[in-house]
Amino acid sequence: MIKVMKGARKTKLLAFTFALAVLMGLGTASVAFAEPAPIPVDPNSYAEITKVLERPMGVHMPSAENPADGVFTFSATPSAFNGGPVGGTIFPPINPVVLTTEDGVLPDAWVDTVPEALWGIKSVERSVRFDLSTLVFNAPGQFDYVVTQEAETTEDFTNANEEYTLRLRVEAVDGENAITNVSFLNAAGVEAPARFTSIYTPYGSFIITTLVDGAYANEGTDFNFRVRLTRTKFVEEGATVEALIVPTGGGAVSLHEITYDRWYDFSLRHRWEMIFDELPLGTAFMVEERAATNYIPTVDVVINGSMPFSFTAEGPDRALSSESALGLSFLVENRVIGADENKVTFTNYMAGTPTSHILWDNIWIIAAAGMAFLFFVAFVIWVRKRG
Repeated sequence: MIKVMKGARKTKLLAFTFALAVLMGLGTASVAFAEPAPIPVDPNSYAEITKVLERPMGVHMPSAENPADGVFTFSATPSAFNGGPVGGTIFPPINPVVLTTEDGVLPDAWVDTVPEALWGIKSVERSVRFDLSTLVFNAPGQFDYVVTQEAETTEDFTNANEEYTLRLRVEAVDGENAITNVSFLNAAGVEAPARFTSIYTPYGSFIITTLVDGAYANEGTDFNFRVRLTRTKFVEEGATVEALIVPTGGGAVSLHEITYDRWYDFSLRHRWEMIFDELPLGTAFMVEERAATNYIPTVDVVINGSMPFSFTAEGPDRALSSESALGLSFLVENRVIGADENKVTFTNYMAGTPTSHILWDNIWIIAAAGMAFLFFVAFVIWVRKRG
């Protein structure tokens, strides 16, 4: 009996030990797989600003492999002591902050945001910090620095002229002058987060051309087109863009001024090109060819170097649009001007001898006239027989 009781106690002890081990193992696993705990940071040891980058939808930020692309530098310059002139007060220098369009280290990585104008604009932002932990002040008081972004980015970036005051409250703590409060003030003197915005609006090229093909195709034929450019959110309403029509063989070049969001009519011959040299990336486009007698048109569309998206009309005298090809290419997410090649090519094909369309286009009139003539002849014969 005693042995049985001891065995039961031993079994219970083993069960309890096993359960405790399982619980400890689960606890250890949960700690191992959990997010690392945030490291406490003294809020008075840094000053955080936010960099915002906006661009048209469909446009990608440049890589920072080239140091000249998308480098942003922020500096803090002494401006006031206790609300008055700096005078002879010693302001400890704050090291500039430099960042690029490349991702940083969490939590200071670029993240997608939702701008106020949601449709048509892509926006990302990233936080960056001035290090204040090593600053040594020779006196307590209120130290004001002006924080600005230096103009040293590429011409494709437009920087807003934001300017903030970094205010450091310094007090004597345990015999040392220490920062006890960090804040930013906007141009109106109101405390506000420091946000610096840059808009990325690079330019690209776009070409519209036409070709003729087939034994009876005429290279001297004028083909009629129209183009419509949809402006990005960063192009003013009513703005215009210039294009050149360049004939084959060095003929007379013509200049055309095209208004965004409106159709523009023009004509091209074999191997002529309409060239846009500086069209904002992200510009949407549509090109249409009017019906050309006896020609079967094909359209090839290249967007940002993607080759090609093609569509052929079912027969002659069919109007054709660049959207005909793009509509079949559902993988083309952004039908906008990109950094690489952008081109629309219309090929007009005539295989055999041209057939006059005067007869075909008026066939119903000719048929009606023929029927009327037959009725007239029958009527005359009928009248003569009765006479």
